[in-house]
Amino acid sequence: MKPGRAATFGKSAAQFLAGCVRQTVTVKPHIEPDGSLLEAVKQWQQVFEHNPVMYFMVDPAGTVINVNTFGAAQLGYTAAELIGRSVLDVFLEEDRAFVRACVALCLETVDQSHTWEIRKVRKDGSVLWVRENAKTMLRADGGPIVLVACENITERKEAENALRESEQRFRDYAETASDWFWETGPDHRVTLISEHSDTVAAPAGLIGLTRWDIAPDADLEPERWRQHRAALDAHVPFRDLVYRSKDRSGQPIYVRTSGKPFFDAEGAFLGYRGVCTDVTAAIRADQAEDALRKAQVELAHVTRVTTLGELTASIAHEINQPLAAVIANADACLTWLQRSPPDFKAARRSVEWIIEDGTRASDVIRRVRALAKRSDIEMVPLDANVVVREAVALVQREMASHAVSVRMELSSALPKIFGDRIQLQQVLINLIKNGIEAMDGVHDRPRELAIRSEADDDEAVLVSVTDCGAGICEQAIDRLFTPFFTTKSSGMGMGLSICRSIIEVHGGRLSAVPNQGRGATFQITLPRHREETS
Repeated sequence: MKPGRAATFGKSAAQFLAGCVRQTVTVKPHIEPDGSLLEAVKQWQQVFEHNPVMYFMVDPAGTVINVNTFGAAQLGYTAAELIGRSVLDVFLEEDRAFVRACVALCLETVDQSHTWEIRKVRKDGSVLWVRENAKTMLRADGGPIVLVACENITERKEAENALRESEQRFRDYAETASDWFWETGPDHRVTLISEHSDTVAAPAGLIGLTRWDIAPDADLEPERWRQHRAALDAHVPFRDLVYRSKDRSGQPIYVRTSGKPFFDAEGAFLGYRGVCTDVTAAIRADQAEDALRKAQVELAHVTRVTTLGELTASIAHEINQPLAAVIANADACLTWLQRSPPDFKAARRSVEWIIEDGTRASDVIRRVRALAKRSDIEMVPLDANVVVREAVALVQREMASHAVSVRMELSSALPKIFGDRIQLQQVLINLIKNGIEAMDGVHDRPRELAIRSEADDDEAVLVSVTDCGAGICEQAIDRLFTPFFTTKSSGMGMGLSICRSIIEVHGGRLSAVPNQGRGATFQITLPRHREETS
């Protein structure tokens, strides 16, 4: 800091020292001072010695000719250790040229006060900051003397440095962030945009505009923006407002912003400060995910309808069986009624069988309609064993036509799962059909499909489908659930991919492993219904 002229201090330290000097050096040696004068000088010297300010008297050569006890102690010395030494000894080497310049300036400007801030060095080598007030006075013999009063400002300097470092640290954060910062006035118009906003996606020309002027879709959502403006007028913070805008090249972007009001010392509202983030990538990723999810639902529906076409013979067989039984029981009922006397008990039993067979046919039709229906996922508590049995019933005819038997080992103490019945049936039907096709070339052993269910220790239900077919090679395992990958000559490669997507939507997983002997096992892992674990 360069030395400069200081304002008048009132009773400043330099003036106080000057008064002290006049009292001591203007007394002529041949005149005996009276007692009151000597007492006054003694009092001034006591104040000089013990006042909690560092006082130095320096001659034109920079030699310390006097220092108060307090000042010497602040630097770790006694007064005797400093008197007679160069004042430069208590300053850092790099600051001594500045000190010489300050002393020279003081000697050139007699009776003018100067002030500066500088570092001093204690006896132990530690450093403290001081604010020095200096003034040159003339002694009775006409010789100049520089009077210096020093205030310890180390704590203030450390606080300033800490504040400066903190400010720089947050400035660095702000300037390297991908976000941009803004400020609005009491009328909610933009007054400030962070300086680095030209390096990010911040739109240009925002100064003077309101947020609803910036958003091109504000007119399409009037209620949303009315609520936002009401919040601003109420001077409350807001978070995560997402709106459309345009970047500097005019391309559409999505912006998420948060802000909080700020006020002056009297509590008057001054505006808002906040941050904006370009969330275009995240929004578009969500939109793409939604589109993919809709496409998967459509594709899943197509595969269900395709499956129904392939299962037509099985479905007809399933319906024909109860219908044939209904006809047979109706004929029996008539026979019992035509007897003389009529056998009402036997007739009643035949009618009950008719009702049971009609219900069974209705259930088959209901399952077929549900499988073909395009509908949203309906998550409900389910018994996994019931889902398995219903899926097996739908492919019973196809298993018979391929000479495949099914062995079901279903745990009787199975907790409920939470899922969509139709989608889970679709997965099981697909896995069963894959198992049937995998055993098409098997002629040296029975074609048996094993379906098992059990609960494991990880709060999950396991359902597995095991065949004894050709199995799966290690190279195919990693790609088995990849879309469009298939080991069948006529396959599309979408069935297992869709099955895995369905199971993952249910919070589970679908995996496949080759068996130790022959064939492969596909395992579905589904979480238990939450109410079962609460």
